[in-house]
Amino acid sequence: MKKITAVVTAFCSLMLSLSPLPASPAEAYEDKFEEYLTAQNFPESYKPALRKLHEQHPNWVFTALRTGLEWSKVLNEETQLGRSLLHESWPDSWKSLEKGAYNLETGTWYGLDGSKWVAASDESVAYYLDPRNFLDDTYIFMFEKLSYQPEIQTRDGVYAILKGTFMEGDYTCPDTGEVKNYIDTFMEAAERSGVSPYHLATSCRMEQGVNGSVQSLGTAKGYEGYFNFFDIQAYATATLTAGQQGARYAKTVNPTYLLPWTNQYKSIIGGAIYVGAGYITKEQDCYYLQKFDVTDGGNGYFYHQYMSCVSGHASLAQTMKKAYSDELLASPLEFKIPVYKNMPAEASPRPDSRSKNNLLSSVTAAGQTLSPSFNAYTTEYKLEVPYDISSLTLYAKAYDSKTKISGTGQNSLKVGENKLKVTATAEDGSSKVYTVTVTRAKAPDRKKGDVNGDKQIDVVDALMILKYSAGSYTLTEEQLSYADMDGSGTADVIDALMILRIISGQ
Repeated sequence: MKKITAVVTAFCSLMLSLSPLPASPAEAYEDKFEEYLTAQNFPESYKPALRKLHEQHPNWVFTALRTGLEWSKVLNEETQLGRSLLHESWPDSWKSLEKGAYNLETGTWYGLDGSKWVAASDESVAYYLDPRNFLDDTYIFMFEKLSYQPEIQTRDGVYAILKGTFMEGDYTCPDTGEVKNYIDTFMEAAERSGVSPYHLATSCRMEQGVNGSVQSLGTAKGYEGYFNFFDIQAYATATLTAGQQGARYAKTVNPTYLLPWTNQYKSIIGGAIYVGAGYITKEQDCYYLQKFDVTDGGNGYFYHQYMSCVSGHASLAQTMKKAYSDELLASPLEFKIPVYKNMPAEASPRPDSRSKNNLLSSVTAAGQTLSPSFNAYTTEYKLEVPYDISSLTLYAKAYDSKTKISGTGQNSLKVGENKLKVTATAEDGSSKVYTVTVTRAKAPDRKKGDVNGDKQIDVVDALMILKYSAGSYTLTEEQLSYADMDGSGTADVIDALMILRIISGQ
């Protein structure tokens, strides 16, 4: 609380500090805000949206969280398979086609958390990772500090979040028979954990849904009577559903978190203490940082993430905004907004409905076998051919009928290394290049007079020259070079006679 007050005080002091005034008080105030943005080291690409927010909510405080991390590194980490998921009902263009995420043979996605949650594409992750996409007066709440602020966070606000759900009113503890109220329980949980009751209520609503799930109703098969409102340690295994695994954790013993959670009250209070100790005190004190672990907090980066849903922090922000009355929205709320090194000049675009499938189902070379055997995710192949093969025809097929293929057809080959590239371009313009490196062998040892290249000098070679000389046969440039026995620059009867002398031993 002291830290929040200090930040707000510093903001207000900077905004109101004395300096030569411009033409009007309004202009002076705006100049102070610009100074504040500069002092926070917000990149220019953040400022237009922050200016607009400042116009709408002049008391809000925006703090730049300089992560010190490279954008490319963060994106690479957050796109690791299984780290960012979305529901199978999302458009296919948002889903990953990477190996392990997509079944090429069936054209379906692998379930990575149960059967319904699949891997998000790199583009989807980039969109939700880029803070600049969410600097409006709703999604900004993914950056709101989640510590308990009793002067702002009220019982009425919690009710607004839980209204219409199974957590709207009272409940009975099955083990004690006590009747308690969900709203009161969340307020007590906030006091005991130091975590915003709005965050606690919003998280439970998102995890358990409107009607509740087996782990919040205490009905998980094999673990009846155990509750886990925050889905802590709730993940699917080979033998247990996510709900069963969450209830299994609820059955463990740990007095610090009031475990085992044999009723709703213990689960909410103990779970809140767990969330506070596990995330809020680990510098992951906003929804964004609980989705994307880009602060150390003493436990490293990227692995300590509360949610795998790629849009979870955005959904929570929407719900959080609804909990605030107009009066609360006018208060000095603080938002901690991450900034990365070497970010793209513009915000990462939102994926559209166009297909991004640029995978080929086959690449073949006429009469030859590629090494290794073709795989859609392998883009480098090798092939060695003898000298007498001077051209090679490539063929390719795509999985998606909308994919355009270039680079196929006949290719001439030089002696040595030839890099033949086949490019697959998806409907959305993204492309994947498959490279076939063909090495053509050098010409075998060949003597003058061996016109047909069969490694022998005989009558056949002399006859080829005579026919060429008579105009009834055509020799290639290469054949002409071996037929020109006397170095005259052409092939004629004299060259044929010289070959016949060689044959007769003269």
